[in-house]
Amino acid sequence: MSTDDEIPDELLAGLQLLDRQLVDADDFLAGKVDDLELEFDDEGIPMVVAILSGPGAVAGRVGGRFGSWIAVLHRRLQDAPGSGPARVPFELVTGIGSDVKLTARRSELESNRSEDWARDVIVSKIPGARHEAE
Repeated sequence: MSTDDEIPDELLAGLQLLDRQLVDADDFLAGKVDDLELEFDDEGIPMVVAILSGPGAVAGRVGGRFGSWIAVLHRRLQDAPGSGPARVPFELVTGIGSDVKLTARRSELESNRSEDWARDVIVSKIPGARHEAE
C-alpha cells in the first residue's frame, strides 16, 4: 500500500473524504462518499464511524427544492419505509487517497442499492439490455 492510500489518524473530512469514489475489494466502483456519520469521543472530538452514500445522503447536502425532490425520490425507492442513506462502516476502509478503498465487495454494500434498483427496474426493461456484449 502506498503512503498516499494510508488512513491518517486525523483528516480534514470535507477535503479528504467527501465526493471521493468508493472502490471495492475487487477494484470496482462502489458508490461515492456523499456524507459522513460522526460520533464524538469523551473529549468531544468527532470520529468518522460510517460513510453515507447515495441519494438519501446527498439530498441534505444539496438542500433547497432540488434536495427535497431527491429526498422524496429516495424515500419512494426504498425497500423498507424509513430506511436511511446507504451506510458503509468506516472499519471497511483500507485506504484514503484519490479514492476510498474498501475491504468488501460492492455486492455486499448498501451503497450498491441504487445501482441494483436502476439495473433491475430500468435497464432490464430496455430491449437487448440483458444480452452479453459481442
